[in-house]
This record gives sequence, C-alpha cells and structure tokens, in this order.
Amino acid sequence: MNNTQFKAAIVAGAVVVIGGAIALTSLEKVDNGYQGVVISKTGKIASDKTVGPGMHFEFFKDVVSYPTRMVQADFNNDDDKGGKPIVASTKDGKRVDVELKVSYHVEPNKIVDIYKKFGNVTGEAMENGWLRTQTQNALRDEYVKHSLLDILTGKASNLEPELINDLKDRFAKEGYVLDDITLGVPDVDKATQNTIDGIIAATQANEKAKKDAETALTNAKKDADVAKTKADADLYTAQKQAEANQKLSGSITDELVRYKEAEAHMKHGFVTVQGSGATIVDGKK
Repeated sequence: MNNTQFKAAIVAGAVVVIGGAIALTSLEKVDNGYQGVVISKTGKIASDKTVGPGMHFEFFKDVVSYPTRMVQADFNNDDDKGGKPIVASTKDGKRVDVELKVSYHVEPNKIVDIYKKFGNVTGEAMENGWLRTQTQNALRDEYVKHSLLDILTGKASNLEPELINDLKDRFAKEGYVLDDITLGVPDVDKATQNTIDGIIAATQANEKAKKDAETALTNAKKDADVAKTKADADLYTAQKQAEANQKLSGSITDELVRYKEAEAHMKHGFVTVQGSGATIVDGKK
C-alpha cells in the first residue's frame, strides 16, 4: 500500500466513524405510552406531527416525549427526591400539610401546543413546576371551605370530588388530563392534633350515650307494649267471662232447677214423688 492509498484508507475510516457517530446521535427513542414532538437542535419545532413509540432517525434533531398513558406524580415527604407535601389552610385558619398523589396523562393532539408554551419541560420538572402549582391552588381553594374537624372526621364528604373537578378544569386548559387523586390524611402540629383527638373522643362518648339512651327508650316502649297487651288480654277475658255468666244466669229457669234436683236425687239413689197420697223412698213404698 503506497502513501496515497494509506491516506485514502484513513479518510474512509474517518468518514465511517463520523457517519456512525452521527447516525447514533440521530437515533431518538420514544418509550411505550409516550408520544414526542420533533424539535431542532435550537429548540424550534420541526414538525407539527408527533411521533409514536419506537426508534426514530432524526438527523440533527431531538424528540421531546410526553406521557399519553397514565403516570403518577407524588407530592409528599420524600427525602430521596426532595419531595414536599402541599401546604393549605382550613376554614378555621388551621395550617395543614397534605400529601397526595395525582395521576394524569397528556392529550396526544395537545402535545405540540404544550411544547410551544412550556418548551422542553417534561417529567419531574413539569410535575414539580406547573402541575404542582395547579394542584396546590386547587387544594387551597377547596380546603379553605371546610373546618379541620370536618376534614379529619370525614364530614367534609364533598371535598375530594370538588377538588377533582377543580383540578380537572385547571389541567384541561393546557392539554393535561387528570385521571385520579389520592388524598392523604392532613398533618397538623402536635397541639392541634391533641385538641382534635379530645374533640373526637368526646364526640364518640356523646354518640355512645345517645345510642344507649335510644336503646333504653326502645326497650321501655317494648315493655310498655307488652304490659298493655297483657292488660288488654285480661280485660278481654273478664268481659267474655261476664258475658258467659250472664248468658248462663238467663238460661236457668224453675223447670231446669227442678229437673236438676230430680237428676241429683236419682244419682244419689233416692227420689220423692208426690202423688196418690204415697211416698216412695229408695224404691220402697
């Protein structure tokens, strides 16, 4: 191999290496459940059409992916991720820390618009930014309508559905879809918690006393009903006995008395007959 051929081989090898490197850096992957928008290296949108899951050759371009299937954002105390709960205030001015999980996805036909507004902000950056802000605003707007006691005892039954509706509207304005919310129990300071525990205990005791009183009243009514039923039965029996005695008394005539007397005499072996001046006793004249 002469010097010219050697130089040509080096150039060819360099071209292959550079071409391979360019090809590798031009491959963009979109994961399952995601769609992406193609942008130039300067961040401008290269196409209004999104690309689906798979490998894509985009020469000197990048792909920004967005979840089109449900994903979850956790707003809680997580030291590893630096997570923090959302702070809100109740109707009675109590400060609470609320941990919650928000499940969401992106509308596929809104991806380009989302990129135009937020740029290359996705995933955790979006969750810790715009999505958290919207969740915080909705949570604060709903919590301030209810007292802390109602929230902790479950009396604020409409809080969660109203929060979901509020946050759905906020997300939808920018192409995000709220799938679900999981609310944790609000965390309060120790003094407030002790006060709440005392109120709950007193409420439970009052409910038990009320239930016991209702049970006693029910039992008393049952006993009174039983007593009334027995008294009514005794009165009915006495009335019927009196009616029977009255009927019996009315049916006794002189003839019946004489007949019963004769019947008794015969049963005991003697009878007295008046007639023809003779008396028969024990069958003898």
